Amino acid sequence: MNKTVFMQKAIKAAEKGKGRVYPNPLVGCVIVKDNKIVSEGCHEYFGGNHAEINALVKAGTKAKGADLYVTLEPCNSYGKRPPCSQAIIKAGIKRVFYAVKDPNVLKSRETLEKGGIKVYSGILRDKAKGLLKDYLKHLKIKPKVSVKAAITLDGKIATRDYDSKWITSVKARNYVHKLRSEYDAVLVGTNTVLKDDPYLTSHGKGKNPVRIFVDFTLKVPKKYRIVDGSAVTVVVYDEKLKNIPKHLFKKNIILAPVNAGAAKRDFKVIIKKLNGLGLKTILIEGGGEIISSALFSSAVDDIFLFTAPKIIGGKNSVSFAGGKGVSKISEALSVKNIKITKIGPDVLTYGRLRTAD
Repeated sequence: MNKTVFMQKAIKAAEKGKGRVYPNPLVGCVIVKDNKIVSEGCHEYFGGNHAEINALVKAGTKAKGADLYVTLEPCNSYGKRPPCSQAIIKAGIKRVFYAVKDPNVLKSRETLEKGGIKVYSGILRDKAKGLLKDYLKHLKIKPKVSVKAAITLDGKIATRDYDSKWITSVKARNYVHKLRSEYDAVLVGTNTVLKDDPYLTSHGKGKNPVRIFVDFTLKVPKKYRIVDGSAVTVVVYDEKLKNIPKHLFKKNIILAPVNAGAAKRDFKVIIKKLNGLGLKTILIEGGGEIISSALFSSAVDDIFLFTAPKIIGGKNSVSFAGGKGVSKISEALSVKNIKITKIGPDVLTYGRLRTAD
């Protein structure tokens, strides 16, 4: 067997992850020793081990002195997982062959070569690129953050007892379910999870987004749907926490530590973390505090505001945008390019705020 045949095997292995890894790339890997394949691996699902790690684990001690064939250049930075470049060096791989250079990876080749590994690229590049077209296209997308909220005529998203089901009509909610499918991820805060126990899916209106919830103190217990492991879920929490609840260590749960103090001052800290995970388009559906934090951190591109012909009233009911707010009208955020659409008995107001950094 020659190098082309081995890379073809890696491409075939990559195909096993179809439909489960987006927005991550489809990647396959084979490890070869004495001209024989000793293991194969693929990136199985978003948030899971990279193909190289899966192949190295299967190969065990047989990886020492072997060749590694992979469809995409190995990663060289800490994201959801430690860098594959370091794992490859540690395993004692002798040579690395990759088909396509990853424009999102820096100095991987240099790291591998410094580790004593010979590196070759370009084998079956065009064929491997066919598997990676969605990923490569996704890398070019400018990060986008949107806010969606359902409010009453007096700007409330819930009563004083936090009852919010349902403010808007079935037609409006179906619109939102479809809207979710157009985003990589949907984000909410701890209070929304604890009060509503949401699914955060598209309800069959399209692909399901990755679920994200911000829980700095990790107080959401295991009984809630969002931590059941049934769908890919990112948990944003304070990096200072050392004791992570056991129910968060399961398939489909991705832990995303951030500096909570910095994130509370500037919501873009969270957005940057999520973009680093490959989540470029994010729909915020959180409560008033999360929405306010994102809006007044200048982190939001546009807004979808569904207004129902209802009035809740009361100073203790929950407002659409919480937080401290501004002290002067001149400090108010301006929403531009307004478009208004009637959806059943409700009104959708769409507008732009600013382009995200």
